[in-house]
Parts: sequence; structure tokens; C-alpha cells
Amino acid sequence: MTTTSLQDLSEFKQTEYWEAVQNFQKFIVTEARTNGLSSERLGEAVHVALSTAKPKARYAVIPQRFKNWTLPRLLPARMLDVELAKQMKLTKL
Repeated sequence: MTTTSLQDLSEFKQTEYWEAVQNFQKFIVTEARTNGLSSERLGEAVHVALSTAKPKARYAVIPQRFKNWTLPRLLPARMLDVELAKQMKLTKL
């Protein structure tokens, strides 16, 4: 499997996935731009992880923690999948 850059989605152009790939890309870019973390916030998390005497094995640095972490973990997997598909305008083939 090759890594596809943000700009080069051409390998999907002639497939039934083309529209879904475009919708997914738009969704992710919009989410990152509007709800993404600042470099300062990420730097704070890295600083805490590196300067704590007994650091955790993992840190979840997540914007809108309830919406993007807590709620998805509480919902049934299929319900979450349906909601994400709606947000990304994905349809069944």
C-alpha cells in the first residue's frame, strides 16, 4: 500500500470511492482547521510528559475532549459509525 499525500488522491479517481475520499478529506481538513489544537497546547502536553517524574505511558491530547473522546467511548460502535458517516456524507454502495 502506498502513502497518499493530501494533494494526491488521483489513485481513487477512477473508483467508486472517489466521492467518499473527497468528502473525508474535506471533513478532516475542516475539523483540523476549526477544532485542532494549537502548537502551544501540544507543546504543553509534551513538556508535561517529559518533565513528570513518573510519566504516563500514553497521553491523549484531544480538542473538545467530551465530544471527541468521552462520548465516542460511551456510544455503541455502530451508532458512532453511522454518525461519522453522516458527517462525512458517506453513503452505502
